[in-house]
Amino acid sequence: MKDDPSMNSYNHYAYGAVADWIYRYAAGVDATPLDAGFHTVVLHPVFDARMGWVRFDYASAYGTIHSDWKVNGATAEWHVTIPANTTGWLNLNADEAAKYKLEGAELPASKLAKALTRDGESGFELGAGSYTFAVEM
Repeated sequence: MKDDPSMNSYNHYAYGAVADWIYRYAAGVDATPLDAGFHTVVLHPVFDARMGWVRFDYASAYGTIHSDWKVNGATAEWHVTIPANTTGWLNLNADEAAKYKLEGAELPASKLAKALTRDGESGFELGAGSYTFAVEM
């Protein structure tokens, strides 16, 4: 059946939908229509102990965007890389931000992330670079 040229279900929307879910939700790497092309990398991973871990790389026009996390007990360790000439946007309210530590410091107090409001939503901007977060589950 694989050699039959009329067989085209390998190019099926379902596979694309799964891949879309993995990078947007599990890895938490997304784009915004306000700054398309991953110039602003929107970060919103869904840490889930049932999955255990996720590792994701995307070769954007600016360089590789990386997100990997692993759940250890009640904490997720998350590594993220934002390529040069881009920014990361971590959309978190105050209660959510209190669960994040960036390079060992409480996220709201970290000098590596800038607290901002964009389009009426609170969050943190990250410059290009690599970051390690510890997140309370």
